Amino acid sequence: MIIQKLPVAAPKQTRAYLRELVGRHRWRFALIVALTIMAALAAMGAPYVVGIMTEGFASWAAGGPDPGSDLPWQLGLILASVLVQAGLAWAAHRQLAVLSEQVGADVREEFLERVLALPPGQIEAAGTGDLLGRTNLDVGQLQHSITSAAPKFFTGFVSVLVYVAGAFVVSPVLGLTILVAVPPMLLVLRWYFKRAFEAFHAVQAAGADLTATVAETIDGIKTVEAFGWQRRRVALTDQAIDRKYAARMRMMRLQRVLFPVLDFSAFLPCLTVLVVGGYLTATGRLSLAETTTVVLIMQLAVAPAVEMIISLQQVQIGGVSLARLVGVQAENAIEGGGLPDREAEEIIELKGVGFGYDPERPVLHGVDLVLRRGERLALVGPTGAGKSTLARLMAGIHRPDRGAVHLGGAEAGTIDEDTLRRFIILATQEYHLFNDTLASNLRLGAPDAEDGHLLEALEAVGAGDLPGRLEDGLETKVGGRDHALTPAEIQQVALARVILAKPEVIVLDEATSMLSPNAASGIEQGLSRILAGRTVVGIAHRLNTAHDADRVAVVERGRITELGSHDELLARGGSYAALWRRWHG
Repeated sequence: MIIQKLPVAAPKQTRAYLRELVGRHRWRFALIVALTIMAALAAMGAPYVVGIMTEGFASWAAGGPDPGSDLPWQLGLILASVLVQAGLAWAAHRQLAVLSEQVGADVREEFLERVLALPPGQIEAAGTGDLLGRTNLDVGQLQHSITSAAPKFFTGFVSVLVYVAGAFVVSPVLGLTILVAVPPMLLVLRWYFKRAFEAFHAVQAAGADLTATVAETIDGIKTVEAFGWQRRRVALTDQAIDRKYAARMRMMRLQRVLFPVLDFSAFLPCLTVLVVGGYLTATGRLSLAETTTVVLIMQLAVAPAVEMIISLQQVQIGGVSLARLVGVQAENAIEGGGLPDREAEEIIELKGVGFGYDPERPVLHGVDLVLRRGERLALVGPTGAGKSTLARLMAGIHRPDRGAVHLGGAEAGTIDEDTLRRFIILATQEYHLFNDTLASNLRLGAPDAEDGHLLEALEAVGAGDLPGRLEDGLETKVGGRDHALTPAEIQQVALARVILAKPEVIVLDEATSMLSPNAASGIEQGLSRILAGRTVVGIAHRLNTAHDADRVAVVERGRITELGSHDELLARGGSYAALWRRWHG
């Protein structure tokens, strides 16, 4: 069973997005429709002339006038019909290719914008596998559908409609015989589309699950080798492959019913027109020219009809991929334009906050806490008590299930992501170094910072000598295969980013875990100096950090059980005093 935590857009929502997307390029779309219709009309010129020629030859065989004098202009008309049709079809396909690339670019760019707008908490809840599958598999599938399958399906559909309309114009009676293909086609399509969306979605979801499993194995390859988990990871990958295989087989069972019926329906009009037309011509109710023309028009319609059938599967996959991409939306969209008051004395306030990653297993219970501007608060407590969860709620990463979190007087859920990140930053032990220059990595939070400011920030986190040890100083490319920094250096660069961003509130969750105790202590003292006057919340695993804080909050079993200064809590002789005694042996 594959769990999908990122939503998938409903068919109505997907169609609305597609209409809006095409509407942006409506003039090019209208031109493509016009060119396709004209190309189909031009193509019918040849069957019409051939019908006249057939009638003339039949009359000549029965003793009528010699049609030879008409052959030059008739052949000229056929050649002109073919050339005009080819030119118009080329122009239509060229415009359609341009439109496909434009629409594909719009979808990719807007999907990226929606992904970047997702709150970190929602990404964590969904896991990277589903998002990675949509970013790679679904974008690729949709791109192929938009640039290849969809144009073929569209031009085929328009051409078939024009050819059927042309057949009705030539002979309404024979036109009616074409409709014999409609009932089986409608029945099988109705049966198919009731089941296809779920089946195709299962294939895409299984593909995302397989991608996530393989990516996880590659990312943790050293751990896999260290613990001898190779067979276990291979078994998990095999299970993911089996799920994808089962999903694809289900889809193919649907197609084994669909495609034979569609193939039969595509060729059935040719048969009915030929039989009925032959009978009506033999009985004198229809001219040979009319029958010949309609038969040839139906022959013209076969190729685009078959192209439609062949491209239908990829169009369907593209539709499911589009639904998965459009479905990536931020949960609980911001309803108001809340702005934190940067002058507020009570900069963070939690009222009766409850939260759980699983609704059945709450992590926090009725937490009340107020932080004053410029205060340094240390969160201490046993592992699993809820310290990191509480820090993430303060930083606006997660939203409480119960109660409220206010930042600068504004409810956290009403503050847009950009404003929130300028106001408060969460620094954890998980950092990323982009494959770019050291200066560019440092300027992520302060694009206009001068080199002097970058050096000051590095000095504050104990990495003042880092540029001097690099070949090109601040302009050295780091990350990836360029100059690889150590985990401790990456953590120092990340802390320097936080300093350069200058948020009102900084939440530190094991932000110095990669450093030695002595180095971490020195960096924390440097941070205290450079962040003087700013509000700092730190999860203290080393209790000397708690000793230097203005207040200490002891978190146990999802509740704040003690709150006060270091000296006050020692004097009480409670949980904090016990932790302090154990810390000092």
